[in-house]
Amino acid sequence: MHYNIIIYMKKKLLPLLLFFISTHVTHVVAVDEPARVAVDSLEDPSDAYLPLVQNYPSLMLELLRMDYLYNLSSNQSIPFHSMKKLNWSGLLRGNGAMLYAIRLNQSRFAFCAGVGWSTLHYAFAGTEGQDGEGKRVYPRLTRKSESRTVCEAMEHEQGKTILGAALNIPFIDLLLRLRFNSVLDDPKAGFHTWLGVKLGLRRRASMLIDYKEYSDSGTSSVEHAYFNLKHYAWGFQAGIGYSRFGLTGGFHLTPLFEKNQGPDHADSLRPFSFGIYVDLI
Repeated sequence: MHYNIIIYMKKKLLPLLLFFISTHVTHVVAVDEPARVAVDSLEDPSDAYLPLVQNYPSLMLELLRMDYLYNLSSNQSIPFHSMKKLNWSGLLRGNGAMLYAIRLNQSRFAFCAGVGWSTLHYAFAGTEGQDGEGKRVYPRLTRKSESRTVCEAMEHEQGKTILGAALNIPFIDLLLRLRFNSVLDDPKAGFHTWLGVKLGLRRRASMLIDYKEYSDSGTSSVEHAYFNLKHYAWGFQAGIGYSRFGLTGGFHLTPLFEKNQGPDHADSLRPFSFGIYVDLI
């Protein structure tokens, strides 16, 4: 009797024990497995997705710039025929532009809008030996009436020698640009190029005159006026560069002076410029 009971317990308990063990092991593996996968996904960031940069700002500072005038009427002389080809004193600039770029459909192109500030700086070369004493004579802008500005030569006063003269015209700029970046994920890396338009709102201009008084040099005077200059300026701009540095050029579609209110033949003058810039953001 006892022997039969033992055989019966072996037949029943052994399968139950094996079933319990198998069920427990399966449950442990099922619980531990997700934890291991979750930990592995955190420790291996190589599979993480990095989204594209959609929008980005720019702060472009124009470090060097030269301004020139183009005469649309080649058969006419311009009032600024004695301008300097390379003006070292006006080469260093603080022109700038703050722009915000919006990527177009996650492509390499971006639409940029912003504001900026800029200046046109024209230094006169002067004419050698036309004052009777062999001194260089420089021109200056003088407003003769409400609707008339002329360019006339300055006379050397007693004890003063004029060393240079320049015209400075500041603007507040409204900017629109289309930009292309060679690197899709990083717009400030690789090559870039852009084409844009600007509307410049002119502020008060100034004539800068440097002279030597007796034996003391380094004296200057500034005359602020409007000189019948045009109140606004439409223009094209273009740039090309690598990383955060680039070259830029611009051309004004509007004349420098109001129609028939500037010096002779001034209506055919169009400013154009070249510069070097750096993106600080």
